[in-house]
Amino acid sequence: MHEEDSLPTHGPVAQVLGRVAFQVYGLPVPQGSTRAFVVKGRPIITSTSKGLPAWRHLVSSEAQRHARTPFEGPVAVQLEFSLPKPKSAPKKRFTYPTKRPDLDKLVRSVLDGITHVLVRDDSQVVSITATKEYGPPGVHIIVEEIGLG
Repeated sequence: MHEEDSLPTHGPVAQVLGRVAFQVYGLPVPQGSTRAFVVKGRPIITSTSKGLPAWRHLVSSEAQRHARTPFEGPVAVQLEFSLPKPKSAPKKRFTYPTKRPDLDKLVRSVLDGITHVLVRDDSQVVSITATKEYGPPGVHIIVEEIGLG
């Protein structure tokens, strides 16, 4: 992807004010659904994704290695997920990973991992570009703070 591909295309011309790019190695884990219920007057929150806390910690730790302080303004995010190719997939021709995990849930888990590290709040994200392909497991992350030129 090209740097200008992540910038919003509507409205005034945006320019990149700051940029962080890095790779996280490991099997991406989708956000999944959370359930909340009360036991003996105390709220209990559970998640359906096994390994999610470890994945978020991995993303957050790698983000901390590349950022000094969180971006304050609007940001554009590019995420390129790589997933292991199943044995049932064709060996010689390109195929897209059209099965689970869902791309939107993968995006949510990464955004949660970079919140408070690269961005103060994920509401700062004004543009997201995300893809998933087969390859060595991980995600390439690019976060750009943008402003008006």
